Amino acid sequence: MPEVQEGRLTFQFPEGWQLLKYDDSTWHRQRMKSRLKGVDILAHDGGPTHWWIEVKDCEGYEPENRPRLSGTEPVEVDQAREWVDQQGLKPTVQVTRRKPFIVDEVEEKLRDTLAAISVAQRKADLELEDFYVVRAQSPALTVVLLLTWNHRDFKRLASRLQTRLERALAPYGIRSFVVNEQNPVDAGLYCQVIRGEA
Repeated sequence: MPEVQEGRLTFQFPEGWQLLKYDDSTWHRQRMKSRLKGVDILAHDGGPTHWWIEVKDCEGYEPENRPRLSGTEPVEVDQAREWVDQQGLKPTVQVTRRKPFIVDEVEEKLRDTLAAISVAQRKADLELEDFYVVRAQSPALTVVLLLTWNHRDFKRLASRLQTRLERALAPYGIRSFVVNEQNPVDAGLYCQVIRGEA
């Protein structure tokens, strides 16, 4: 049974699935990491769809992660921008939030991974060969944000993030889903997600 581990979560897929923990691949670590970000897991079952999975395991850390689930800038960022402007530093200093909005982060990782895999394909990198996306019969891409969160709040939160993610990825023509460890099948991922010890 193919499996891949991301942090405290292990993803177990049925036989026949191809998996790659992309951000641990030699290609990413040695060639791209200092320049580009990457999604966590690349997966496909040999069919016409590839799944790119970004894992955000926030279970037990919900308060620290709540600001990154809002597209609205934190008040502190606005205050810092105002101070920078008052000091006349705006032409040389940029203030950004430390942790970006999760949808913006997923979009950035998607773009970077698309670029990196395109370069890998041009360089005929064998490690990523099963995951090339530019082919005569290009696979459909599905981006999955697997977000572990307090189960009581997850459904409402996932619905809001799903709408924002769909809007962000619409220009790419890529389907997207927000799921948790209980429902990866909603995104077509027939896998089991098992939580290990911290």
